[in-house]
Amino acid sequence: GKAANLALAGKTGLATPPGLVVTTRAFQHFLASGNLLPRLSRLLRQIDLARPERIGPLCAGMRALVLGAAMPPDLAQALREAAASAVLGGGLLAVRSSAVAEDGEFSFAGQYASELNVPPDDIVDAYRRVVAAKYRPRAVTYRVRRGLADECAPMAVLLLPMIDAAAAGVLHTSETHQVGEGRSQGQHAVVFALPGLADELVSGRAEPLVLRLPRQIPARVLSATGGAEAGAYTPLLPTPPLQTDSSQHTDPPLLTKQTLSDLVLAGLVLESVFGKPQEVEWALDRQGRLFILQSRGLCAPPQAQRAAEVIRPDSQTLAEGLNAVAPGVGCGPVFHLSTLADLPRVPAGCVLAVEALTPALARCVDKVSAVVARSGSRASHFASVAREAGLPVLSGLEEPLSRLPAGVLVTVDGDTCRVLAGCADSHQLAPAQRRDAERQRLRERFSGLARHTSHLGLIDPDAPEFSPEGCASLHDMVRYCHEKAVAEMAGLTGAPEGTAPAGQRLGKAKRLRAELPLSLYLLDLGGGLAHQAQAAAEVTEEDFASAPMLALWQGMAHSGEPWPDVGFACDWQEFDRISAGIFRANSQLLASLALVSADYLHLLVRFGYHFAVLDCLCGPRAEANYACMRFKGGGGLPEQRRLRIVFIAQVLAASGFTVRVRGDMLDARLSRLEQRDLRRALVLLGRLLVRTQRMDLGLVDEAQAEELAEAFLATGETTE
Repeated sequence: GKAANLALAGKTGLATPPGLVVTTRAFQHFLASGNLLPRLSRLLRQIDLARPERIGPLCAGMRALVLGAAMPPDLAQALREAAASAVLGGGLLAVRSSAVAEDGEFSFAGQYASELNVPPDDIVDAYRRVVAAKYRPRAVTYRVRRGLADECAPMAVLLLPMIDAAAAGVLHTSETHQVGEGRSQGQHAVVFALPGLADELVSGRAEPLVLRLPRQIPARVLSATGGAEAGAYTPLLPTPPLQTDSSQHTDPPLLTKQTLSDLVLAGLVLESVFGKPQEVEWALDRQGRLFILQSRGLCAPPQAQRAAEVIRPDSQTLAEGLNAVAPGVGCGPVFHLSTLADLPRVPAGCVLAVEALTPALARCVDKVSAVVARSGSRASHFASVAREAGLPVLSGLEEPLSRLPAGVLVTVDGDTCRVLAGCADSHQLAPAQRRDAERQRLRERFSGLARHTSHLGLIDPDAPEFSPEGCASLHDMVRYCHEKAVAEMAGLTGAPEGTAPAGQRLGKAKRLRAELPLSLYLLDLGGGLAHQAQAAAEVTEEDFASAPMLALWQGMAHSGEPWPDVGFACDWQEFDRISAGIFRANSQLLASLALVSADYLHLLVRFGYHFAVLDCLCGPRAEANYACMRFKGGGGLPEQRRLRIVFIAQVLAASGFTVRVRGDMLDARLSRLEQRDLRRALVLLGRLLVRTQRMDLGLVDEAQAEELAEAFLATGETTE
């Protein structure tokens, strides 16, 4: 990442500091020597962005593991030798993150750590601290949101000699300068500068001098703004100082014309090397020598709605003339973030008011509509992350927490640098648009993986390619194993006698012959069917010996519940998918299946486009008895399927079941009942299975579903 880009910059002839890289292999060696990987993985698996309050403690645990781990002696020795080497000069060091994926497709701007002014004797601990910063909350959140597994971003570390900087900053090699709504003056280079080191600049805590220049040599300043500490700027070279044409900037300029020309030339060279506009960190030492410290792609923000399209013309202006950090328009209620400890409490869709644009704000870029800050600039690390996400950001608002009262609805216009009262409805789409864009990036990133995981090619179990060799994805493997396991369990494979040892064969499932329009196969686990039925290929209800099956069948066939006139009851979804209209009505692939014993029943019943699974034990011991049912699916619209679940849930809850509903799926459980009471509940479930066939197609609202449930319960309790 960072180190590779810096090496390419050095090969062009640009001045870069000498340096060494502690490789990702060293990182893996460090983790392996302390057995850190499994312990880190256990904590990483618990990260859930929907529960932001847990991210901080989990990440603190991961960093504690790294910081408390012993350094392998060979790696510690190599680090000490590197710190004392002639390459690094033996003086103070900059120890910087350079992870895989950093400064590539994603910037990771400010998400990891840099240690500055590190004495050579402290190199081992500094390396450990940079590695530990891989597990900062903001870094972990950033990786998860971009679909990167932890192992996809192993940490290399860049070792550089510290530069005694008289000035430092950031260069944007190409920016579009807006002079009015929808009008621009083309592309320009922009220099952001501070005296000394630039850490206050990239952390968003200081206001830099901002110089706009044409993309040509020799350099010429078109405008100069900012620079609260301009009085401290002095000419650093004997070359006559550059005079700007800004009447508002009368202090001596920070940079000479030659230095600015060198910066513009370096930017053009780096653009040529990397093939796109660049964000370049630079430093000027006390001797006037310019060094390139970092170069990464300058992120172009996603296309957003123009302010004129969404802002009401009568909106009151609350603040104007602010600094553009990231373009776009967003709106929502103001939320005051007075301390970073409150980041987990940031509500979705708010406009964040903060003092400084610190990199830690990256944790909430997908939640908020916009950000307004007192300090920070387009050169800050958070600005890079905000542009990646398409989040509008402004800075330069004095006392933002008092100027923008908490809870007030405002619109942030990052294009015209204003904050307006109120909010247009279309602004509310901004966070959703960013989430949609992020989902699209994830889809693109994982499209290749999906072919080997979620793609399903094995559909028809009777097709020749339905085999282990035909599995081309994980989904195929699951489908194949499930189909074969069910077929083997139910004895539907047709394996000849003698191919399985005696006592291991379950025998063929037996088809139920009944007056009901239901295709059902039964597998006797022992005592579930009468003795005379053991040799028969078909059975009738007279052969039932299973207590729970008898009770359920009572409700289905003899309770007076009318069966809907919908044709034969089978799995029509499976029929639609693979039949081509040639399956028999009693096909085993479309049928319901029951596993029975004297006191046990497991039933998978398929009615049209929905299914129900019933599992129950109905024996003499009340403490062991239970009945569980799962119900899902249907042929109606999603809302109609939900209404049918409302009906079922009300009936079962009123009958003593514990019920849990998720969408169009219902789980219900009843336990610890006497045998007679449980049989009564099974009769009710049998009635319910019959009554709910195709019910979803006729439901229109929740009141109707509740009335039908009350009527069903009022029909009276049936007996065996």
